[in-house]
Amino acid sequence: MLLKLIVLLFAYVSLDSASAATDKVFCYYETWNEGIFGPDDIDVNICTHINYAFMGINEDGSLRLDGSDSMLKRLSGLKSKNPDLKLILSVGGWNEGSTPFSNVAADADKKANMADSTLWYLQTYNFDGLDIDWEYPGQRGGTPADQENFIDMLWVLRGKFNDNGGYLLTTAVSNDPDAGAYNIGAISEVVDYINLMTYDFHGDAGGKTGQNSPLYASSTDSDWEKSHANCAAAVNNWLNRGAALDKIVLGLGFYGHGYTLADPNNHGVGAPTVGGGEGGSYDHICSLVDGWTEVWDDEQEVPYKYSGDQWIGFDNPRSIGLKVQFAKSRNLGGVMMWALDQDDKDGSCGTTLLQSVKDNL
Repeated sequence: MLLKLIVLLFAYVSLDSASAATDKVFCYYETWNEGIFGPDDIDVNICTHINYAFMGINEDGSLRLDGSDSMLKRLSGLKSKNPDLKLILSVGGWNEGSTPFSNVAADADKKANMADSTLWYLQTYNFDGLDIDWEYPGQRGGTPADQENFIDMLWVLRGKFNDNGGYLLTTAVSNDPDAGAYNIGAISEVVDYINLMTYDFHGDAGGKTGQNSPLYASSTDSDWEKSHANCAAAVNNWLNRGAALDKIVLGLGFYGHGYTLADPNNHGVGAPTVGGGEGGSYDHICSLVDGWTEVWDDEQEVPYKYSGDQWIGFDNPRSIGLKVQFAKSRNLGGVMMWALDQDDKDGSCGTTLLQSVKDNL
């Protein structure tokens, strides 16, 4: 009887641990949209972490505040609503480029400056960690040495954080592990979470319609696309290259990509296109109703819509929910989204994307 009780208790604990594995919700917040979606609009009972996007990086390695001092203070004030909320400074992004990171990562003094500057911001504004969004090591002006230098930079930051009470260290990475000079096993060892940017899988340069963030592959995909250009494949590729399961955070796209169809009568997935078209944030896409037809893509488990020669691949509450369920089924560390402020905050189209995240966690 005692043995049976022990086995049952072990099973209970194991199941509880498994169900609690996917419990982090990293909400990237574009601070330049505060006039449309302000800090007070953020639901801090769903977001467990808020990522301030973006800090810049100076030539000497110190962080650069491109936004406002008041924004950092307003975000910090959200902890009064939820004391468990974690605030993260995200440095970099696409527009910052790769070269500034490459230069800093190659210089010991600049890396030390970066760590000192980061600590100052964290302590001054009551933030809880740093997110490195280097797009991408070894690419866009980077060098082959970025792979090793990136790891060293992360360890310099980790050492500074550990010596000062402990802060979170995360990194946002390409959905394709081959798209940057990544030592994935080493990254996984030093950071707390790896935010996979599992969106932008298809763009208008491809000459055909494609989903922004498909969960699974399409029968119209090339062999390479089937093994790379969807969320499930991206997760598998990162795990197979050495990423820790519980550190992977699945990215959710709160926006969509638009295309102009070559033939308005040919409007399926993979239809020929002649360039970009109307897309944008979810709150805009969901408002496109009159004259638009919305279709559910059974293969990729995401929707698309079209009107005339315009075609948009995007996510809605249903597809977001399925991705959260996928993350849970794989026991990933959590989910994140780019970007929170692109949601339909007032729910004018129905359930918001963020609410769908909560409903499916």
